[in-house]
Amino acid sequence: MAQFCQECGTRYANELAKYCHNCGAEVPGYDKIKPFGFPIHAAIDGFSRKVLWLEICRSNNSPTEPAKLYLDCVSEHGGCPLLTRTDYGTENGQIAAIQCYFQSNEEAHKYGTSTRNQRIENWWSHFRKSCAGWWINFFKDLRDDGTVDFERTLHKECLWFCFLGVIQASLNKMKEYWNTHYIRSSRHETIPGVPDILFYLPEHSGGMDCLVPVNNDKIVEMKERHNEEAEEENTYQEYFQYIMDLEGIEYPNSPNEAIILFSYLIEKAGDDVFPDDEN
Repeated sequence: MAQFCQECGTRYANELAKYCHNCGAEVPGYDKIKPFGFPIHAAIDGFSRKVLWLEICRSNNSPTEPAKLYLDCVSEHGGCPLLTRTDYGTENGQIAAIQCYFQSNEEAHKYGTSTRNQRIENWWSHFRKSCAGWWINFFKDLRDDGTVDFERTLHKECLWFCFLGVIQASLNKMKEYWNTHYIRSSRHETIPGVPDILFYLPEHSGGMDCLVPVNNDKIVEMKERHNEEAEEENTYQEYFQYIMDLEGIEYPNSPNEAIILFSYLIEKAGDDVFPDDEN
């Protein structure tokens, strides 16, 4: 039995699907690790459930970083989804504006409450069980045993410096696992299959590709415009990098290595390097 996409009305063959490929991409932030200094931003394709990006941001309240992730994704695939969907957060304003500009259509983006973005909300639940939960408990232990004082700027900045690469590596593994594992059919009208295969070969599963081609000149224009905000100088990050370069220290590859580096850099900084560090 043929079905019609709930977003664009396109007729397609797979009776299990509710959405076309590249028709509805959901673009939310994840705040559960944010209290420890690591906001996360992600996007998922509605048809295939492929995770398009899963990245740590300095702040997921800033519209610049999500916009950069969106533009990198558009550049990689040579076009944008027919529709993007986000909540009403101010961090999503630039994505919405760029998406509508690329299509010359103000209906190319939809706002809604985060609980209505069911595909990504379901995925966040899986993400919490498989990855984020471990990090949340890890940072809670560091807080409870006094290793990290999250009220001190020095500690928060050092934690960012030491753990950014390690956490991002775990997110990359999580994304790769999800995109290459088989998803069974369910009562939630999901299409069975491997997200990567469903994404790149939607016609093999009765889907339609609704990717909207975007001229590269437009992509470059938007990247230049939204990269104009220069990253502010950060004395803490510059100091930590200086110590790493001076002493030839390698970046950590595991949580244990990262916490060892954290303790060492905090000891090196002491109270003399950052005497105005706020408690």
